[in-house]
Amino acid sequence: MDIQENEKRRARNQVWTAAEEYDFEPPMKVYDAQGRADLYWNTVAGVARREWGEALEPLFASFKPLIDCQYYEQLAWLALESAAFLCERDRRPALPALRRSYARRALAEFERAPTDYLVHILTAGRCREILGLDPGLTVQQTEMLRSLDLPAGLDGQEMAERVRSALTDYFSFRPVPPAEEKKRPDSRPRWLPVISFRRSAPKQLPSVRGFGYGFSEHVRDQIGAGGAAPKRRLTDMSAAQTEAALHAYMAAYFGAPLYSDEQVKKLERELCTGDHKDCNLYFARGDDTLDKKVRGYAGARRRAALKQMEQNRAAYDADLTRNRASIARLTARIRNAMLAHLQPTVARGSVGVLDAPRVWRAEALGDEKVFLRTLRGDPGDLCVDILLDSSSSQTQRQETVSAQGYMIAESLTRCGIPVRVTAFCSLSGYTVLTRFRDYEETDRNEYIFHYFTTGCNRDGLAVRALGHELESAPFDHRLVIILSDCKPNDVIKVSRDGQFLDYAAQTGILNTAREVRRITRTGAAVICVFTGDDEDLPAARTIYGRNFTRIRHLDQFADTVGSLIQNQIRNL
Repeated sequence: MDIQENEKRRARNQVWTAAEEYDFEPPMKVYDAQGRADLYWNTVAGVARREWGEALEPLFASFKPLIDCQYYEQLAWLALESAAFLCERDRRPALPALRRSYARRALAEFERAPTDYLVHILTAGRCREILGLDPGLTVQQTEMLRSLDLPAGLDGQEMAERVRSALTDYFSFRPVPPAEEKKRPDSRPRWLPVISFRRSAPKQLPSVRGFGYGFSEHVRDQIGAGGAAPKRRLTDMSAAQTEAALHAYMAAYFGAPLYSDEQVKKLERELCTGDHKDCNLYFARGDDTLDKKVRGYAGARRRAALKQMEQNRAAYDADLTRNRASIARLTARIRNAMLAHLQPTVARGSVGVLDAPRVWRAEALGDEKVFLRTLRGDPGDLCVDILLDSSSSQTQRQETVSAQGYMIAESLTRCGIPVRVTAFCSLSGYTVLTRFRDYEETDRNEYIFHYFTTGCNRDGLAVRALGHELESAPFDHRLVIILSDCKPNDVIKVSRDGQFLDYAAQTGILNTAREVRRITRTGAAVICVFTGDDEDLPAARTIYGRNFTRIRHLDQFADTVGSLIQNQIRNL
């Protein structure tokens, strides 16, 4: 992937602005995974130049002879980032928002393709801290990360020494004199994960190389002369992972599979086509089990998910009186709509009770419809599917979304309407659908509190998969309620006419809209409870037309959702 010249100029200007110096070539410029200049990290690089300057050069020079040069570079910048942020946050009001944006992107990328590389695990832990989340680290990893938290008031020499001390004490850093370079054994202790860098001392490093979850471009005098530097994707951390390993990771993180491998493969052949080519599916049973044999990152994420499940339930119970009142009001509105829709109607036919004043029509006109009969609707003709967006963009709304999903399901259950509840997200190319309860499982509404967020969201594929399942639903009338922020975004690109488009923005929105229309053409009704921000309202209108509502306060929940459901029942 080439970095365009205009992005290189933009990165240079970003570093210059933060450094308040304009007559040097930045030794490092940072780009995101799409090759765009990264404003946050280039600001950090500029602040480091301004605050600590040339004092850091011997530190970075000491990494160059080492086998794991890139590893120590990234650890050093992990330390410098926290100190640079503390230096600059009061001067630049936008910096905290830029930092959170970076943390969300980096964390989503790590969760898309998780690894056991220590520097990646620590970076992900730092990003969770930035976002106010549990870092999800072991005690030892937490101690390592704390060693990289440095204050802002150090001078250049003090900063370089503090970084060097942290790397020496916690990461087995040992600078090597040039004469001893070829004799150097691998100095890492055995418990450190193997880093996927070259196992012999490099003669030169690539100018574009690993830096967190993007690219860093280094000037030529830092990497040696001669030859074009190879460029590589730094986010392809899962290249060595097999499909079996990814499948095992999904099972450890999301729980046991709902369908057999053969069933899933068949579904993938039918559904992962067109805009969703090269995607995979994983159907999970939404439970709270923990396989104690699972270790490492997968085990840590599963434990974090279980902790979120407890928080969802605790948040609901903290406002139990209002939530129960909302369920009662919503139940009443649905029941009233059913009673109105199922009012007995009198129809004429060839059987029933004789309508005496019309008997003459049978002989004179050959009209056999001289009988009356009373018709009643059947509530068993209706089923409801609830689909919950569980991507990382919903992280700040986990307790709210789980509560709303539970209240809708509980109200419908009390009205005798079959309900199925599923959450969806995407991770490492898999669209994961977690089934909390099925139509006949009236005692599983509590499992909706097992909802948790992670990864990205390929809304169109999730809706397509649900539509495929609806085809076999034994009901005449089907209603789909989707709780979403209407912000589709996934890492697997869309291939069209030889071009690769990001599954985001208009591409993702229009694809989701087409999948929703496809369901409605089968006779099912689709409505959306919008959980996003003001900026995403146009996307909600594009996808769902008028069939969506926004709940600003939980006090409005029963009346707002009740009106939507009532309207759909009337149209059956």
